[in-house]
Amino acid sequence: MSFPICGCTTGRLAAMLIIVLVTLSAGCALTPPPSSTTASAAWTARQQALAALKQWDSNGRIGVVNGQEGWHANFLWAQQDTGYRIDLIGPLGQGRVLIEGDEQTVRIQTQDGHTQTAPDPDTLVEQTIGTRLPVSGLRYWVRGLPAPGPTTQLQTDDSGRLIRLEQNGWVIEYSAYIPTSVLNLDLPERIVARRQDLSIKLVIEQWKL
Repeated sequence: MSFPICGCTTGRLAAMLIIVLVTLSAGCALTPPPSSTTASAAWTARQQALAALKQWDSNGRIGVVNGQEGWHANFLWAQQDTGYRIDLIGPLGQGRVLIEGDEQTVRIQTQDGHTQTAPDPDTLVEQTIGTRLPVSGLRYWVRGLPAPGPTTQLQTDDSGRLIRLEQNGWVIEYSAYIPTSVLNLDLPERIVARRQDLSIKLVIEQWKL
């Protein structure tokens, strides 16, 4: 014996079938998350673009905590190929500390006009202001690049941007990036570098490329 199919039941079945088909179609259209291969390719391309960035200016704020002591300052950083000029304005009440150097030597001038020159910027900065700022590494880390030499650990996001870097005993973390108009490339905005009881925080307010 056969039973007649109610029109309302047929309508509900058709509606359910349409919903299922639409759901399946939408699922097929979803973009899959980037694979590790995609992230690796993005990082390779990003490294090349950042390495080609030879001239730039940046400014912002730096905060340093060294054990139980700390200080903060504004900074102006100008980079021309391997040459750099870093103005620290207000660290430890000194008013201004000017750091100029290249790959061969570095010169530091304090507010009172006292000048010192040495081949190692990190040691000279420590002698001048009492804090060992990793100037040699920061020249690369500030762009979101590892410095030349071995890297203990490196982590990027799906866009190839550095999130965490371990190098030369330092742990460098990137929590924010800021877009730039040149090369369609975003650059670090907030960086924290830590080593033992020393912590350095950079907040970059502006990049000029």
